[in-house]
Amino acid sequence: MIDAAECLQSVRRWATLQQFFDELSGVQDWANNLPIYGKIAICIGLSLALFGFMKFVLLKKFGEFVNQTKVGWDNDLFHPLSSRTLAFCAVLCINGSFAWLSPTAMEAIYHFLNATYILIFTSMISSSIRVITPPFMTWINTNSQGVAVTGRNHFVSGFSRILVWAFGLYLVLDELQLELMGLLASMAVFSLIAGLALQQTLGNILNSFLLAMDRPFDVGDRIQVDDIEGKVVSTGILSTKVLTWSEELVIIPNNTLVSSTILNKARGGGDGVPKRINLLIDVSVAYDEDPPHVKHVLNQVAQSCPYTLDTPKSRALIIGLGDYSIDFRLYTWISDYSDEWPARDWIMQKMTDRFRDEGIIIPYPVNIELKSQPAGTYGKGGSYELKTRRKSARQQTARLQMARADEVHREERETIKSEIEWLESQISDTSLGAREKDKIRAEITALASSLDMFDGD
Repeated sequence: MIDAAECLQSVRRWATLQQFFDELSGVQDWANNLPIYGKIAICIGLSLALFGFMKFVLLKKFGEFVNQTKVGWDNDLFHPLSSRTLAFCAVLCINGSFAWLSPTAMEAIYHFLNATYILIFTSMISSSIRVITPPFMTWINTNSQGVAVTGRNHFVSGFSRILVWAFGLYLVLDELQLELMGLLASMAVFSLIAGLALQQTLGNILNSFLLAMDRPFDVGDRIQVDDIEGKVVSTGILSTKVLTWSEELVIIPNNTLVSSTILNKARGGGDGVPKRINLLIDVSVAYDEDPPHVKHVLNQVAQSCPYTLDTPKSRALIIGLGDYSIDFRLYTWISDYSDEWPARDWIMQKMTDRFRDEGIIIPYPVNIELKSQPAGTYGKGGSYELKTRRKSARQQTARLQMARADEVHREERETIKSEIEWLESQISDTSLGAREKDKIRAEITALASSLDMFDGD
């Protein structure tokens, strides 16, 4: 009894399905008998319906899913792939419309449509490589010990995209049935002529690829090449531009960079802290001073500095015994090389004050004898005490003003650093698009430049 009921239900389903196909065949016959204008209207309507479904339903739902994930790069990948998916949908609608309206015209544009498909898929693969490669290489190059290596390996991304586009263009030319041997022969002759005429320029271009492969610095890093020190503002195929502390733009050819020693202060930090540097300050005291006492004062000054780190701890060591002094070197660490000169100024100023309070003497050369009072000092006249007190009052006023200025300057730097940290945290927001993230990165660069204004000596 159950088997008969199931058979009857299957027959009814088959009959319903057959009726649906009959109605669909009738609609198809009706559409085929329409005039050309009616067929064009149907093609346009179906194309718009498919395009709208892809954009406002399928891609919208997928975009909401991507925004809910904690991974940041999937948002950057979704935007270029969604636009290319819509382009593929448009070409597919054109393909279907011509196949129905005019098979003869379809044969004429068949190869061009296939070439368009190849270009769209090549662009999808290239965009995927451009977005996925940087976080992937950053994950591979993460090093928690020793010297920290930062920056993205753009060479891997660029070279992979070149290979993808080269293969894609080869398929396009093959699909269009274009002769490649003559084109390759012409390119070989042209390359020979260009190589002889542009040896220096081609050398710079080749060295730019070598720099991209080794990646000794990134835009924004503080580097020193020979006697030139500044911040890298841009890199190109012919040269690299460095902005010095006097705000002079120095253009260094890539040939010079490859053959020179590059000091990168943004990559030298140990323990996974790339911007950390060891601040070295030398000071000399008289032989009458007690070395442990001097070391203790120097360590206290370094530990009280707001720019220095608690770990590694600061140390003061004797580095030499001079003709008239004992030479000490203070080793202390700061987390960001952009704080080098404010930290050096703070420590040396406090060092002078502590030496005065502790009675530690910084000696003059013993082989110089002052036979007369230097010009500009006060004599032992009746107004000596008055002038001395006035000078002391002016010194005290200047000291208070400079202390206040240093405090304001330090507060401004801390405010800017806090703003940069907040903006960097916003980059990980998955709801932001690529353009918004680019604006945030530009704002971070502008704030970092304001910090660099006080880095030079």
